[in-house]
Amino acid sequence: MVSNKKSRGRKKFQYHVDKKKVAKKAKKVPNINCKAIKNSWRGDKSASTNLRSMGLVYDANRSLPVSSKTPLERVPKEPTAVVKELEQEMNAPRTGTMRMPKEKVKWIEYLLGKHGEDYEAMAMDKKNHYQETAAQIRQKIKQFKKRPAYLVKFMKACGKLPPSKEAVKE
Repeated sequence: MVSNKKSRGRKKFQYHVDKKKVAKKAKKVPNINCKAIKNSWRGDKSASTNLRSMGLVYDANRSLPVSSKTPLERVPKEPTAVVKELEQEMNAPRTGTMRMPKEKVKWIEYLLGKHGEDYEAMAMDKKNHYQETAAQIRQKIKQFKKRPAYLVKFMKACGKLPPSKEAVKE
């Protein structure tokens, strides 16, 4: 086995490295994005101890052992404040942030305007540059219809949706 020259040389003390600074960086608090966990995090405790005190699990493999012989029996504990806050955050309504590219929206509007719901005709259309199948186009239109920001605007432009009351007054 070949050993390279660098690994054979003797180890040298690195005078330019500040060992205290390196140790402080190692103990530095991790970057925590979750507000609930960040507020109850204690810097003097380890990560596993911190999470255990919050009622969370550090290692899922240890907390939920997988065994075909023994059924899983856990005594339900009362959830801590952190767990309750995380559950509230999880159950809070979300605003749709998914957007579609402008070119894709224009293309879908063109297809819907020209062919209606005939996906086979859309697949054969001359503007189907990527040669997508009828099923692929159906999925893209389904995604388009899920987003009211695009669908309502398209429906108003086609005249299928009555204009809003504010637009009539102006």
